[in-house]
Amino acid sequence: MKIPAFDLAPVASELRDDLLERWSGLLERTAFVGGADVEAFEAAFAEYLGAGGCVGVANGTDALHVALRALDLRPGDEVILPAFTFFATAEAVVLAGGVPVLADVEAATCNLDPEDAARRITGRTRGIVTVHLYGQPSDLDALSEICGSRGLWLVEDAAQAHGARWHGHRVGTFGSLSGWSFYPSKNLGCFGDGGAITGMDPELLGRARRIANHGRTAQYEHGVVGTNSRLDGLQAAVLSLRLPRLDDDNERRREIAAAYRAGLEGIGDLAFPEVPAAAEPVYHQVTIRTGSRDALREHLLREEIGSGVYYPLPVHRQPGMAGLVPAGLALPEAERAARECLSLPVFPQLADDAVDRVCQAIRNFFG
Repeated sequence: MKIPAFDLAPVASELRDDLLERWSGLLERTAFVGGADVEAFEAAFAEYLGAGGCVGVANGTDALHVALRALDLRPGDEVILPAFTFFATAEAVVLAGGVPVLADVEAATCNLDPEDAARRITGRTRGIVTVHLYGQPSDLDALSEICGSRGLWLVEDAAQAHGARWHGHRVGTFGSLSGWSFYPSKNLGCFGDGGAITGMDPELLGRARRIANHGRTAQYEHGVVGTNSRLDGLQAAVLSLRLPRLDDDNERRREIAAAYRAGLEGIGDLAFPEVPAAAEPVYHQVTIRTGSRDALREHLLREEIGSGVYYPLPVHRQPGMAGLVPAGLALPEAERAARECLSLPVFPQLADDAVDRVCQAIRNFFG
């Protein structure tokens, strides 16, 4: 029995009939860009989060890029972000004209270390982008206090955290703006590319919407040089069908995570990220840490069990960051996480016996 790290086929099968009906209506109306389906999803997602509004965009990278532009990031402005994240977090800062300032992560959670972030603030710092890595909220109390006391904005990269809560409130509502990805593998994913920006401030959201639509203020009238980044109706239809299932899907992910923790307790040098009392994760990934990460992954591969390494190279070690970050920058916790983190199979349709088999395979590896 092969166990994939992720399998989208069950979701596609479950949604097929309803989705074909919705897509058929879209074909008849030829409402492919914007329109009622996009507006309905934007309203539903904002309501689900408890946000002031939602702006659908083409993908998660655009969500961050447009959000940063809406916050009036200027060339040379510094933005602090974690070094242990997907490259797009830093990429968006560069695309918006800013200077990425990479900070270390907490050993316990792999999320941005607020103390290290605070140490990196200078007179050129405009804000902080925090990442809710693997679906676990970062320390929004500490980061909000730092930003509030220093006159900085906070942006949430919530691409992996659909439905996660901090002190009972959904993430995506704490920062000035938040960026979301709806890539197919996300907890709330579409069947192509898609993204969104959420926040509480109507003025900022309106600015983001204009920037994402060529800076348009009226038909053929453009107040700023924007970009072309819009969520299409076909993907909004997928998201509208998946959103009502999100909480149940996330609860199943929590059950799987709990089963992994129980099945792997006390095994070798394995460790799971700690979960702060204020956090309610949604386990986009169930990630373990071990000094034998690469050997364990090869063992699982021989057992026909999928896994993922998110991420094998921290951002400050990426060739694409050469010249953008100080040469020789040392961020020891991010570098250690890149050597040790391994994500196990997790998706809502993963069966209990498959989880048991993964645990047994790992126990066998450690003898």
